[in-house]
Amino acid sequence: MPDAALPVLIQQMLQPDFYPHPVVEPIQLMQTHVSYVLLTGSYVYKLKKPVDFGFLDYSTLEKRKHFCEEELCLNQRGAGSLYLSVVPLSQVDNTFEIDGSGETVEYALKMRQFPQSALLSDQFEKGLLSEAKVSALATTIAQFHSKTETSKHIRSYGTVEMIRQAFDENYQQTAGFVGGNSVSTPQTQQQFDETKAYTDHFFETQQALFQKRLDQDRIRACHGDLHLGNICEWENQIYLFDCIEFNEPFRFVDTMYDVAYIVMDLELAGRSDLSTIFLNQYVEETGDYEGLEILPLYVSRQAYVRAKVASFMLGDASVSEADKQMGSERAAKYYRLAWETLTNSEKKKVA
Repeated sequence: MPDAALPVLIQQMLQPDFYPHPVVEPIQLMQTHVSYVLLTGSYVYKLKKPVDFGFLDYSTLEKRKHFCEEELCLNQRGAGSLYLSVVPLSQVDNTFEIDGSGETVEYALKMRQFPQSALLSDQFEKGLLSEAKVSALATTIAQFHSKTETSKHIRSYGTVEMIRQAFDENYQQTAGFVGGNSVSTPQTQQQFDETKAYTDHFFETQQALFQKRLDQDRIRACHGDLHLGNICEWENQIYLFDCIEFNEPFRFVDTMYDVAYIVMDLELAGRSDLSTIFLNQYVEETGDYEGLEILPLYVSRQAYVRAKVASFMLGDASVSEADKQMGSERAAKYYRLAWETLTNSEKKKVA
């Protein structure tokens, strides 16, 4: 039976007869802090939760429709054939249906469903992410970046002031998760203090480096969330999907910001060998060797964002206690990586 804590719409979408097409039972529900994702077999339906975290605002139906449409449009760049349409969900009395005659009460993004085994995160966990595939991924991302847009407006997000604002917001939004002594406080005080102190110092002393990135047009309309869980290999093609659609500062970023997600995933798992192969191939394709100077800052930031996202789930009433425990452990690992990346980088400079 559907979980009574879930919205009635989601409960009905877990029923096979809700859909106008065949489904594979049982329908699977996956949740993040901002979305419900229903896997039906041939198709995936993704709904945005009515939440407002400041950096992300899906609080009204109009905004959720807008960002569904933005997500559909922006993901044409890296995974066009996976994204199909935005579908309205209507209601008559207590019954919901897809594109029905009743009042539209929600919107869902409809996508083609690929097997979970196609995810690079799944392949990596199973030891199937080979050196050749990592090199191919680097080439795919380099080609993606070469085609991404840049402009005066996009470059405006590459100033020290704009970049630092995102870092400062992360620290503000995670202050309530500091302590390191419970499920709800997965970050230690030392990690929080030292990570923030390092980034504060970096922004104050490396302004010439940030200006160089602007001058070289390395600030572009990137993916914004390019970790292994948002990349798949399916039908002999690598797809970069689920890019950031809800926040320009998260998408109008340094290309090394995108690269840092992959490095973060590999480093967290202790596979610096694959990380090195990936980076070597990427910089060979792009010629962006100077980007390695700023990379540790962004690896730390991406790890911190992953920790923050996991932390937000700790206060979601619809998430089970078991899932909260796993989320807290996951957040703690990312907070630690964010801290260690910067402290290790500093040690290398001293050495």
